[in-house]
This record gives sequence, C-alpha cells and structure tokens, in this order.
Amino acid sequence: MSDPITVDQQLREWLNQLTPEHKLILFDILCEDTRMLKSVRHEHALHELRKLTSERKLNWDEMTEPERETFLDTLIRENELYSTQIGQSQFTRISDCKLCGRGISPTDLYKQYFGERPPSIETVAARLVVLDIESDFQFPLTCTGDVTIGRIDPHRGIRPDVDLSTYDPAARISRRHARISVRGSQFFVEDLGSANGTAVNGSKKLKPMEPFPLANGDVIKIGDTTLKFIA
Repeated sequence: MSDPITVDQQLREWLNQLTPEHKLILFDILCEDTRMLKSVRHEHALHELRKLTSERKLNWDEMTEPERETFLDTLIRENELYSTQIGQSQFTRISDCKLCGRGISPTDLYKQYFGERPPSIETVAARLVVLDIESDFQFPLTCTGDVTIGRIDPHRGIRPDVDLSTYDPAARISRRHARISVRGSQFFVEDLGSANGTAVNGSKKLKPMEPFPLANGDVIKIGDTTLKFIA
C-alpha cells in the first residue's frame, strides 16, 4: 500500500502543471501581497515555537501571552550565551525560513510572532499609515487603551504596540518614542522624551509629555519615519 500524498506533494504537483509564465505571475502575486507574506511568517513562527516548547515539555497553545514572552526572552539569552561561548558572531540557526531559506534565530522568531500577529478584532477607529515606503502598511488604532510607538528591544523587555524597527534603518526612533491616546472620540499624540523628537505636519514639534490633538490627515514625524493619521 502506497503512502498517502502529503499537502506539500500535492502543491508541488500542482505547481509543476503550471507554465513558467504562470509560475512567475503567481510568484509576483505572493511577493506583492504584504498581508499574505506576514501571515505566512506568523504561521511559520507558530510552527517553530510549538516545536521548541514541546521539546522542553511545554505547550505553546496553553501558555499565557506573558509566559510566551518570557519563554522567548529566555531562549534569546540562552542562544546569545551559547554563541558567545563558541565564538560565533551571530545567533545559532534554529530553522530555515520557508520563504527565503535563510537561517532563523530566536530573535527572528520573536519578531515574527509579536510583529506579524493579525490586528485585534476590536473595532478599528483610526489608522497610522507608514509613508515613504512602497507598500501601504498600516497600524490599526482602537478606542481602548494607549498605544506606544517605538522600536522593539526584547533584551530590555521593550515591546511597543507600533514597532517601527523595520522602517527605521538609521535607528533614529527611540525604543519608547511616542504614545497615541484617546479621550472619548479624540485621539492625541505625545512625545515620550525621545532623542530625535516628534513633529506634526512638519512644523509643530511636540514638547515631551504634552498630548497634542490629532485630526484626520495629520502627518506625524517619528525620528526620520513619517506616519499619516487616518480617522
């Protein structure tokens, strides 16, 4: 009796039936769909994290979110220590990325899981749109709770709600740079004492810890990164 055909084998068989031109079209569609790519990265991170926790007699799906963060923080520290002891300059590889084939480190898994999670099912009242990039990437804002903006730093336990690390290659954004808050239906932005400041509409540079009311279409400069507020 032959072994059952796996989903991977079925997909490969289907791909082999496509003409080279159609394969290129499919590849272009996948590469252009940022949301799909993020979903794939998130699912890959989940797969690896479930496997890693299982190896340590834990169950990822039964862990609370703080427990998951602690697990990943510990994994990163352990891997840093191991890399230092054996004289490596980079993290040891955990697995290969299904998209690019590059080795994945614990830090990569951290960013994939906490950075690629789908938006909350809460009603989105406004959005922050990242400007000056080819893709139209957005961060949803709800009417509940404050939203911190900055750069992720798992070693120091800093995890902003809006992580702009990807859009800040020069590291001009502070780890805790700014905050979006809401009172009633009015959104406010305030600088948290950042090194490079926060400005609104190009001319209004915010004083630290002073909330500034936002209007639809306002452009917020966070370091060298530009966001547009859409309400």
